Amino acid sequence: MMTLKGNRGQSITEFIIVMPIFFILLFGIFEFAYIYRAKATLNTATFEAARAGALHHARIAPMRDALAKGMTPLYMKGKTVDDSALAMVNMSVAYGTAKAMAVAIDKVPAFNVKSVSIISPTQAIFDRFKVKRSVKLQYETNFSEHEFIPNDNLLFRSAQSVKLNSGGEEIDMNVQDANLLKIKTAWCYNMKVPLLKNLINTAVSGFWGGILTASDEQKTCNAIGLANGGVYMALTSQSTIRMQSHVVSDGSNLN
Repeated sequence: MMTLKGNRGQSITEFIIVMPIFFILLFGIFEFAYIYRAKATLNTATFEAARAGALHHARIAPMRDALAKGMTPLYMKGKTVDDSALAMVNMSVAYGTAKAMAVAIDKVPAFNVKSVSIISPTQAIFDRFKVKRSVKLQYETNFSEHEFIPNDNLLFRSAQSVKLNSGGEEIDMNVQDANLLKIKTAWCYNMKVPLLKNLINTAVSGFWGGILTASDEQKTCNAIGLANGGVYMALTSQSTIRMQSHVVSDGSNLN
């Protein structure tokens, strides 16, 4: 039979084992709530970026600006907007922070990850359905000749599909399908909860800082973290929308 003396210190041992697990779970609830908020914000911002692309000929710059504007609420600080001047300053700072993150993602050279990238149409799809004629694009003041995927009179254009190779895959597509803009966005969310953020970052990065096992998006975020001291988790989102303007290729927007 265990004596009273032999039972001494048992609760301390249990406390040492249980409390770290309890705090990890507790802090995890807070951190994953922040992550969920960031992902929901990114989903909305991605739709806004796709809509900007639909209106601006699938150009990357307007989509990147729309993405940064959509992510601005994630960086807003303060609890009141009673002071309109202060609120405007707060919003401007938040937008600048979001825009800086989008630019930082685009400037990491090693992993070919962009804050906004076009999944469809690809360059192969563009080459198959493009036409060349004089047109005034949204950002121009005069008519000039351009190659573009036409967006006008889609209801009356032929819906016959053609086979083409896009990204190493044989697909059937018609001009109506070619007018569907599908984009992918990437964002680096700076986690907040001490200790746990490092644990989550290690889990999503894998071995040797993620060189072998992490996604390219996470590697990009880790590189940004090395530069500015942040601890980031990569988030991605996709959105599809029908074009409301002609699709142009400027040499960098289509893959």
